[in-house]
Order: sequence, then structure tokens, then C-alpha cells
Amino acid sequence: MHNDTPQRNIAESEIRRRIAVEGRITFADFMETALYHPEGGYYTTHKAIGASGAYFTSPAAHPAFGALLALQLERMWETLGAPDTFHVVEMGAGDGLMARDLANYAQHLRPAFRQALEYLTTDRAKSDAAVTGITGCVISNELVDAFPVHRFKIANGNLQEAYVTINEIGELAEEFGQPSTPLIAERLEKLGRPLPDGFAGEVNLGISTWMENVSQILNRGFVITIDYGLEADQLYSPIRSRGTLQTYFRHTDGSSPYQRIGRQDITAHVDFTAVVVEGRTAGLAPLVLFSQAEYLNELGMREIETKISSMELDSYERDANLMALRELVKPGGLGGFLVLIQQKGAGVRGFDELIPDVSRIQNLDAPMLRAEHIPLFAGRYPQSEFTLDHLWPPDEPPN
Repeated sequence: MHNDTPQRNIAESEIRRRIAVEGRITFADFMETALYHPEGGYYTTHKAIGASGAYFTSPAAHPAFGALLALQLERMWETLGAPDTFHVVEMGAGDGLMARDLANYAQHLRPAFRQALEYLTTDRAKSDAAVTGITGCVISNELVDAFPVHRFKIANGNLQEAYVTINEIGELAEEFGQPSTPLIAERLEKLGRPLPDGFAGEVNLGISTWMENVSQILNRGFVITIDYGLEADQLYSPIRSRGTLQTYFRHTDGSSPYQRIGRQDITAHVDFTAVVVEGRTAGLAPLVLFSQAEYLNELGMREIETKISSMELDSYERDANLMALRELVKPGGLGGFLVLIQQKGAGVRGFDELIPDVSRIQNLDAPMLRAEHIPLFAGRYPQSEFTLDHLWPPDEPPN
């Protein structure tokens, strides 16, 4: 059980120390410390995923997620000519559940693939723990949404950045000023249209470095990025004029990011256009971008559902598995996440070449819930609705 008070104080104390020295810090610096401070950050001191955490992920919902990814990786291995060693690097692996589910299901796949598979995990977006120049795949699930973001607003036609400071009564507060870097304006200029007065949002500048790291890891193969987000035209559209920053505290909206520092999650929607553009710059060519529901159905989700429906199970076990499966493709929820597949030196002309033959899943055992997955059907997980359209956290809209 975590002792929240000292963890909160460590992260917040570091933020206050920096403000005392620098006068104010960018929101990106604030978010970095709140989430990743080695002794007081949310991700370094809390179990973020699961019934005791702030949110649940696709791997936690049902092992079919990892099983279908295993089938995808086997097919990728085949398209690369069945190399003797096929590295998979999972970035931001968290509690390792996806890796376990994937490895478990790989035991049902081709023996040569199992023998070739080398699965590595890294923390966050760091590549120092990974090999470089691999043949294989780099994969991440809900990683990029937790990269620190710069917050901005348009005031009187001018771009202003949000900074974190301390107000007259000693509380953390935000103020706006000139951008800390021209890279924010450069990213927004790529939209090809001006944003209106009052528009507020976020820019994730960490995507560029991350794509460079991924490209260094990969010599030949693929990148699978799964996250909630949008293409730039949608992300910076009028209906999201208050931004997409969201906080989570024990499965619910955590409200202001300046509360519960180090004890709540802070995320923002991923700009998938930026991932594609920065990926191209780093030598990664996009193959396909579509929803998680479309992706999992292409890989064989419907066949798994049909197989479980016809199995001789008691009604509770069958319904629990089917409910969890449907959660993975639920519109507006996990099914609305986006999946981007990029390639480097793989020579694949389209995603259709990466779709496993339907007979593969039809001839394999269906993956089934285990105790380590979240018991959605049992009602022991809060069923607050997750939607993809989050609002700007402060009570008052930006002006």
C-alpha cells in the first residue's frame, strides 16, 4: 500500500523548488515531474493499471488483445522472410501483462516463430535498455498519451504558452506568456490554417525524439503504435477548442492537474499526424492508420468471439469472456483507439499483406480470461464510461 503523502510532497516539492529558482516552468516540465520523478512521480510510485490503479488498458481487459498481436507478429515475421531471430521491443511495458499474454499465446503458433521470438521490454520511451538495429517490431500501447505536453492558447491572434507558477496565496497556478520554444508554433503551422482566438490545446514535442529512438532500434521491420488520439485536423478542430488534457484518479476524472500531484495520471490525446510526419523524417513509412476495433477484427477478433460462444462453458465464464472481448472493440471506448503501423525496410506494399490467414485463428484455442485480468463482468471494476472527448481541466474556459 502506497504512502501518498510523502510521494505527493516529493514531486510537488521539486516543482516548487524549480519555480522558486526559475520563476515559472512550462506545463511540460510540470507534467514530467508529476508523472516521472524517480521518487515521487505517479508512474514511478503507483500501480497505474488495474482495479487499484487509475485506469484499465486493453491487455487488462482480455488476453485476446495479446493473442491477436502474437498472430500479427507471426505474420510480420513471415513477411520478413522468417529470420532466425525476430526481436519485439515493447516500449512502456507497465506491469508486463501484454507481454505475458502474447508469450502465452505464441506457444500455440509455429515452432520456428516461437524459437525466433526475442521479446524485450523498456521503460517509457527510453531505448537504452533495448538492442539497436533489430529485425522485428517495436510496439507500444498507451505510451505516447503520457508524454509531457506543452499547453497553449490563442489570444488576440497570438500564440501563448501555459506556465506553472505559485500565486499570492502559495498555490500552484498557471499563467500564459511567450512560447518557450518555436517548435510549438512550427507544429501548429503545419495545420495550414490559423486557430481562432480562444482556442486552447496541447502540443507533444516528445514525439520527434521518440520516433528517432524507435528508428535507431529498428533496422528492418515494423512499428505498432496503439493509443487514444486523432489526426491533426480533428485534434485541433472547433469541438476540441478547450484541449484534450485529462487527469485520472482512481478510475474517475481527477479534475485539475495541480491537485494530487504524483498521485493521479495526466494524459492528452496523441496527434497521430505528428507521429506519421516525425516517423517519416526518422525513416519510418506509414502503412495504415485505423481504429483498434477495425484492427482487431482484421486480425481475427470475430473468430475468437464465435469460438468462445460455442464452447461448453458455464454461463458466467462465457458471458465474462464475451463482455471483455466486446470491451476491446467498443465504439467510443477502447475500440475507438487508433492503431498506426509503420515499416522500415520491410518492403510491404499494404496492410493486407500483414493480415493473418483466417484459418490460423480458427484452428487455434481461444484465449480465456485469467485471474490477473480485470473482472469487468463481476462488477469489481468501476464502470464509469470512458469517452475519447475530454475537456480542458480548469473550471473556467480559456480566454
